[in-house]
Amino acid sequence: MATASKIGFLTLLVVWGILVLGSNMDQAEAQACPRNCDPDADYMICPPDTTQIREICQNCCTAKARGCQLYRNDGSPICN
Repeated sequence: MATASKIGFLTLLVVWGILVLGSNMDQAEAQACPRNCDPDADYMICPPDTTQIREICQNCCTAKARGCQLYRNDGSPICN
């Protein structure tokens, strides 16, 4: 009798783990950013500082994840 209850408990634990991990997988995929550099990006500004950061390898997704904004060499923003 004790073996049956242990198996039932382990089964419930495994099913619960699958449900919890499965729900987290959907969120992780939604936050994935490509690693490619935006060739139009000349500099980046990350608030609260207003210093222009040069020599960057960022794109709109990676810059926004850091709270930054990318700009072209004429000063126009790339990401809206």
